[in-house]
Amino acid sequence: MANLSMIVEFGVLLSTILAVQGERVWFGGDSGTTDPNVIDGQDYNSHNIFVVDGTKLTLQSGSITAPDSGDDGEDAVRVVNANFHAISGKISGGQGVGGTGVTITTERNSEYPNGTATFEAGVEVYGGDAVRETTTQGGDAIQVLQGGSTVTINGGKFVPGTGCTIKVCGTPTSDGVALQVIMGEAIIKGGTFEGVLSNINGKIELHGCVEYDKDAGKITGVMLDGSDIDVEYSGSKPKIVYVTDVCPLNDQTHTPESSGGRVAIHVLLMSFSFILSMITSQ
Repeated sequence: MANLSMIVEFGVLLSTILAVQGERVWFGGDSGTTDPNVIDGQDYNSHNIFVVDGTKLTLQSGSITAPDSGDDGEDAVRVVNANFHAISGKISGGQGVGGTGVTITTERNSEYPNGTATFEAGVEVYGGDAVRETTTQGGDAIQVLQGGSTVTINGGKFVPGTGCTIKVCGTPTSDGVALQVIMGEAIIKGGTFEGVLSNINGKIELHGCVEYDKDAGKITGVMLDGSDIDVEYSGSKPKIVYVTDVCPLNDQTHTPESSGGRVAIHVLLMSFSFILSMITSQ
């Protein structure tokens, strides 16, 4: 009876491991799916989507959710030397391990193009939440790895996973981030971000009527798509492509220059007006 009990317990454990490991779905590669490369209305629950070897995958609609835990639970979508275009739908990293929503990376010396991804207004990306009683970091919504990898964000919603300590979940120091650029580049033209933008050793470029306050560690303003942005920023200074067309009407003349620079320009214009008035009065 003892041996039977051990066998039953082992079977339950094995089934649990297999259940959380999830199923890998490949687009591209020797064993991958290549036709059609569109997810439209399907719901991939407890799956890891891999897009590799120059393949392009479009998420037209539907959902992709990584497994709750296990070695395969880290990324809902992983793009390696391929292209991923998320138009609409929901992507969620796995819970329990702080899984990433979407990871984009590029392998060195690959014969295929660099890894790229584009996100549009209809998509939502979530990092996986950690679990109570396990000290675990929450997952990032988007992670960019390796030089040459590029992410373009035209819109969408990006939410990091909640971190946990032994006693409490949601501690700020262990939450994930909305965007993590370890290497590579992220170009942000729109979207909403409910977490930190982090640049470790890459490049983050923002388009719109936005400003970076180094002292406060924040980016604020209006993005190119009209979305407001007010987020924490960490890492090297971001590049800002300033677009006055999306500025509020009472802020059309505002520029990301320092206040001292604006004052100097204002004084110069006043001086020019004064000289012009003197000339015309003679």
